[in-house]
Amino acid sequence: MLRALGYIWAIFGAYWIIFAPALNGERSRVQKSRLAFLAITFALLLWKAQATPPLWLIALALTWSAAGLYWVAPKKVAQSGEYAFYRLLRLLVGAVTFSLLFWNRTSVGILGSRFVPRVDAVSIAGFLLTLLGLAITAWARIHLGRHWSDKVVIQSDHELVRTGPYAHVRHPIYSCVLLGVAGTALVVGEWRAILAFAVMLTNYMIKARREDKILAERFGQEFREYELRAGLLFPHVWSRGVQKPLRQ
Repeated sequence: MLRALGYIWAIFGAYWIIFAPALNGERSRVQKSRLAFLAITFALLLWKAQATPPLWLIALALTWSAAGLYWVAPKKVAQSGEYAFYRLLRLLVGAVTFSLLFWNRTSVGILGSRFVPRVDAVSIAGFLLTLLGLAITAWARIHLGRHWSDKVVIQSDHELVRTGPYAHVRHPIYSCVLLGVAGTALVVGEWRAILAFAVMLTNYMIKARREDKILAERFGQEFREYELRAGLLFPHVWSRGVQKPLRQ
């Protein structure tokens, strides 16, 4: 089941970098060629994954992801809330997270101890949670459309999206990736998976707050009203009944 999740996460990563941008608006011939190159090299990586030493696989996956994210990043940026090296740092965070989840050699000391019993029901629940998290993440990405960026930026034609999965959560992509990581952690069942979740949670908390800062600077009162209605990573379920409605 864990191996199946490894392939599911890999395919989801390919969708995120290749297919979502390909389906989102017109692309130049150069961009289409780059996406085709990424698709071919991803297929080769997936085909040879079992025969490739883990360290080489991690290095190749990092290189592939860095090239892909650079090629699909929006070029019309009006405002940025991060330094250029943050993208590399986030790639390293991703590498650490998924190494902890899928590389058995990270089961060192207490990290290799189990935090849940080895029960099929727990693994099945984790598997389903992972699928649910990735499905909602894909929905949020599609709903965000051309306003998506892996960088903390405001694009020149940026709009504040407050509908669909963004109606009650300001960063549903981060929330649901975390749900997927939590589900995978249940399947792994070891403390290394809890560490993986903590690493990704810290990364997304920092990134979400940086995004909120530049959104507040750009949209002012409109964003502050949205902030009252929608939670950072989780809905304001405890105060939804008394929230002020957003002005449209």
